[in-house]
Amino acid sequence: MWLRNTRPHETALSLPSAPARRVKYDGGMVTSVDVARHLGLSQSTVSRALRGHPSVAPATKARILSVARELGYVPDAAARMMVTRRTHAVGVVVADLTSPIYPVIVESLQNRLLERGYRMVLIRDPDISSDPEAVDVLDSATVDGMIFVSARESSAAVRRVLERGTPVVLLSRDDTTVEVEAVLADDRRAGEIVVEHLEGLGHKHIGVLTTLRDRSNGRDREDGFRAAMERRGLEVREDWIRHLRLTHDEGVRAALELLNSGDRPTAVYCVTDALAFAVLDAAAQLGISVPQDLSVVGFDDSGPAGWAFINLTTVHQPIPEMSYLAVDRLAGRIEGEPPSETMKTVFPVRLQVRATTGPAV
Repeated sequence: MWLRNTRPHETALSLPSAPARRVKYDGGMVTSVDVARHLGLSQSTVSRALRGHPSVAPATKARILSVARELGYVPDAAARMMVTRRTHAVGVVVADLTSPIYPVIVESLQNRLLERGYRMVLIRDPDISSDPEAVDVLDSATVDGMIFVSARESSAAVRRVLERGTPVVLLSRDDTTVEVEAVLADDRRAGEIVVEHLEGLGHKHIGVLTTLRDRSNGRDREDGFRAAMERRGLEVREDWIRHLRLTHDEGVRAALELLNSGDRPTAVYCVTDALAFAVLDAAAQLGISVPQDLSVVGFDDSGPAGWAFINLTTVHQPIPEMSYLAVDRLAGRIEGEPPSETMKTVFPVRLQVRATTGPAV
């Protein structure tokens, strides 16, 4: 798996984790009230700090965590659940951990969840897409909310969770069939900047490898490409647009079909880096030089995209920032805050130009 480094953080999880190490204080187990009394702070402030809530100043939080450790405070998850009726766990639904972008997303989500005092329960999308009822036990018994990183539009699982009253946030996906908060990249804008870059290099014959139309991000990236081509008077060749499942084998197969003919595009825009890697694989099999004979653009700016032997030109989306906001939105809903006035938050994207694009031949 490819993981990015993230900023260091101090959370309640840095406290001793085993109840056996919890010491007596005034004749009983140490509680957040004891920590507050020792520091001369309110119990609510101490409680928020121990949960990693961002409303507590970093210096105050550090002092509280330090004293809590000295006193031997250990969070009592069972007692906390009985009082709050919350598990302090969040379900995260992802599509495919073999794709290079998903480990980055998962790590970013986990870092922020820990900072907010939550633990992650990771769920694979195929496990619930085929059986939406599979979320019922998880939803009702073990998590306070869910983040869908792979929610398809018209996702029965998303609707089922919302109907049970469990807070939901979508990340890098949208769903127009339900009212739900979503944190997104500007997928349509990506098509514009890709076409602008390729046209500037003289490319007029551009193909696309994209997702099936039930995935909102792939659809928006494709639609943005189509709109940009039409604005520039460039032909959109339907036979050069391939919709497929996001596996390397399918990507290679589609790329071989697209490139293995005399009438082929001079550039290919792929709506994920993983698909771009498949195009590079197919081009190598066919003896097509990149970027001399073919330009390739991806989307994600995942870790491998920057490796020297790949050096992929790709659309960068700010995954850590998007993930952090998704967690904050969900934690706010869990903790009783009203929904954001802006249900959809869209982050800007930019093109990271590397070595897989060059002048058209």
